[in-house]
Amino acid sequence: GRNLGFLLEIPQDAVTGTVGQSVLLPVSYRCNSTPCFPLSIKWTFDHPLQRAISCVVQKCSLDDGGAPKNCYKKCYPYPAYWGRVKLFPENASLLLRDLRLSDSGVYTVSFVQQRQSRNITLTVLEQPVTPDHSSNSTSQPAGRIATRIPCCILGGCYCFILLLLQLLFHLCWLRG
Repeated sequence: GRNLGFLLEIPQDAVTGTVGQSVLLPVSYRCNSTPCFPLSIKWTFDHPLQRAISCVVQKCSLDDGGAPKNCYKKCYPYPAYWGRVKLFPENASLLLRDLRLSDSGVYTVSFVQQRQSRNITLTVLEQPVTPDHSSNSTSQPAGRIATRIPCCILGGCYCFILLLLQLLFHLCWLRG
């Protein structure tokens, strides 16, 4: 069975993030007494099965509702996640930074001694491409100079420059 003095909750079982940004995989847990520490927490990624981080929460004080606070932890991120993961010991949530498309999949948080685990599905999207509305004066913030030049103007300039260069080359060839 499950430990009745330990409550594990996942407020969202699906989270969406954007490439290059950070995302929080939210979790919360409560203990009815401090003997639930030390607490071993593992986050794994199921695509392919690999560990993201393992932490041992050594000790915490508990508030009146049993929520941990002022925790001391030792964490061990795995190589594929070095510098990209952080576990918050007070709630076991996982912060995943610098998202990649390959980070999409199912993440599992496991509380080893309590034999409890929960899944969160992460979907990572590419950064959205915003359409250029430079012809609309209300889309430009006040005081900002538009730095984009429409392609038809650039194309016309390139054609004009090429025509001048061709004319110059032709005149030089005629002069010998």
